[in-house]
Amino acid sequence: MRNFPFKRGDVYLIKLPLPDKIGHTLEKFAVNLQEGKIIAQAPTFVCVIITTLKSSKSPKLYPTDLLLTPKESKTKFGAKVICNQIHTLHKSLIIDHKYHLSPETMRKIDERLLLGIGIIKIEDLLSGSK
Repeated sequence: MRNFPFKRGDVYLIKLPLPDKIGHTLEKFAVNLQEGKIIAQAPTFVCVIITTLKSSKSPKLYPTDLLLTPKESKTKFGAKVICNQIHTLHKSLIIDHKYHLSPETMRKIDERLLLGIGIIKIEDLLSGSK
């Protein structure tokens, strides 16, 4: 396993295992949600998946999704962070370190994670964005 910098907000290209097809993976982007000395030494990491947008057409968004600009996602059309599906993956599935998300973006991801697991209500999220 290659030694990557390992900080909260780091985005990696990973091999995401397919649950219904043992031994098969898809290349996806994932943002690391954890940080600290113990996490850096652990064999696994907790993340959410980022999907790259394929066109300028507005994608379907759920309240737990977050859009990334083309500039922040380093893509042509932007990307979508899917915060309602938290994954624990082995670090050996990391292919490459790609970029780092801003603290403001990570704060927005945190809000959507809390919404996704029912700690905050959608009304709380919407009232905080005004």
